[in-house]
Amino acid sequence: MSEIPLVDKAYQSIRQQLLDGAHLPGDLFSESDLAEKLGMSRTPVRAAVSLLEKEGFVQTLYKRGILVKGIDIKDLYDIFDLLGALYSFALDRMAQGMYELDLEAMQSHYDRLVKASEEQKYREYYENGLMFMRTLLTALQNRYMIDTFELHRDKLLYFVVAYRLTKGNNRPYTGRKLYKEILDHLSNQNYMEAKTIIHQHSRNMREDLLRHGYMT
Repeated sequence: MSEIPLVDKAYQSIRQQLLDGAHLPGDLFSESDLAEKLGMSRTPVRAAVSLLEKEGFVQTLYKRGILVKGIDIKDLYDIFDLLGALYSFALDRMAQGMYELDLEAMQSHYDRLVKASEEQKYREYYENGLMFMRTLLTALQNRYMIDTFELHRDKLLYFVVAYRLTKGNNRPYTGRKLYKEILDHLSNQNYMEAKTIIHQHSRNMREDLLRHGYMT
């Protein structure tokens, strides 16, 4: 019987645990523990861990186990710059009347974000915030831009969930006001105003990361 389906199952399960904050940066776990919990042999688990290691989520330590890694601040800067450039490009095209934004989808993500904040569900809150911004890119119908976003989305999600859980005294859910302002501007086709707000937020995040090593 092929092990490929088991590898995929192990990969998705472990990755989901990381994104949910079940394993935080600095935690150690073993292949044996994972295999037992997943009800499978160590072979597919080892292959799944190898995939996650290539993505930068974990690191295998000889005779010690599997270490959950953090995300380098420089890498976060680079991701913010890249996504910010994509958002700006999308907004410029919309301002030229070249594309139409799906405001209904954006409103839906905002509503889910607000609900998640009220229920104190960290992951759902941040995930819908990212999907809110993704709507800007889907309007351009450029699969390469979407693929680029998807490539980095989970790393950002992993970072904010993990660091929110380890630094619980921070100010959670402050992004609601930001997303509402962006949505209002886009609803009124004030694309450049929305662009300014996004850029300012990006600068604020950089400052917070530099001072504290986490995002608000």
